[in-house]
Amino acid sequence: MGLQPLRSLLRKLVVAIILVSASLRNDWKLELTEDYDITSRYEDKSFCLTEGSLHQLAVDMFMHSSPPGTASYNKLKHVLDLNSEFYVEMGGVHGIFVQNEAVTSNMLYGYGLHPVGRKPSGPSNVTLVETMFTNSACPLQDVNCKDQARIFIQTEQYLKDHILLCHEAPNCIVLEFSEYNLRKAKNHDRVKNLADSFVLLPVMTQSPTSRLSIYEPAVVKDPQSRSIDMAFFGLITNRRQFLVESSNAYAAAHPDRVVRVGKDNNAESIGRQYPEAKVCLVAHSYTTESGGEYHRLSEIAPFGCIPVMEHFTDKIGIHIYEKCAGVVFANATNLVDAAADVVAKIDRGDYHDRINAIVDWWKAGIQWYTILRNVYSDELQHTSLSDV
Repeated sequence: MGLQPLRSLLRKLVVAIILVSASLRNDWKLELTEDYDITSRYEDKSFCLTEGSLHQLAVDMFMHSSPPGTASYNKLKHVLDLNSEFYVEMGGVHGIFVQNEAVTSNMLYGYGLHPVGRKPSGPSNVTLVETMFTNSACPLQDVNCKDQARIFIQTEQYLKDHILLCHEAPNCIVLEFSEYNLRKAKNHDRVKNLADSFVLLPVMTQSPTSRLSIYEPAVVKDPQSRSIDMAFFGLITNRRQFLVESSNAYAAAHPDRVVRVGKDNNAESIGRQYPEAKVCLVAHSYTTESGGEYHRLSEIAPFGCIPVMEHFTDKIGIHIYEKCAGVVFANATNLVDAAADVVAKIDRGDYHDRINAIVDWWKAGIQWYTILRNVYSDELQHTSLSDV
């Protein structure tokens, strides 16, 4: 079997598991609450369990961009109601978006749509869920596909022409992960009202599980006893070269310490090293002004390493990530220095009583199955699971 059929099979399997899980429990939120009792471990229990939860942050993002009655609220509702079936294919390499495909499927299934296993050919009455990396059955650029129902998932920290084409299409909506990108859409120099086709949702956040979840330990290791001071695995762009240089300098100054910074696409290798990392580094790929690296952040945090992350330009949720998610923000120029400070605190035992609460906050996650159903609850006449 070739690589492409294997990826397709994996995608279908993951989506099927998610949907079966949803159908077995009518209330995903209840499932997560029962599995992850974090009430006894937060200094401010009420905040991190309510308005500081990752799920509430997702709802707040939606309401920030698309409160009821706005153009984007109505356009998403229009696209959702066009068809009863959807096909999701986000593309990407090394299976990087497999879990994002699964949570998106779960969200649409919760609204009342049903996934199809076979890719449509040409224009169809199946809603396409795609990214700029998708080999589309009905490309945005094709004039014959202008009326195709489509949900375009924004994956990148910049706006490409796909976004403009989606805005021009009457049956296409953009699900945007970055509040900074939404601001750019609102102030676009060429296209008026571009933000009318944007709905803000954390579609790049892998929650409640990530593509590396199978490598997560049942019980996270105490940070103080871990063998790797800091780690980063990803594409070393020109901008990220500073990570290599500054981490090499740290390693030279601390020859008895272990640092892992470099390109590694092997999920098993990465999953083997994250549980041993005290700090996981996160840096922007290309520009200082950029949305958050939520895909990477949500992938590393459940391993219990403390995320030391370059400041991002999004404004929503910063205090929540700091207070409840354990994130330490720093500028690119002193990212490794900030990581070294966190390592010192870990070595003193400062994180001993906090790390489990951080991990459980991430795993409590987003109740994707309910999110669209709830925000459109006053208008939606959905079919109950007992009728499916």
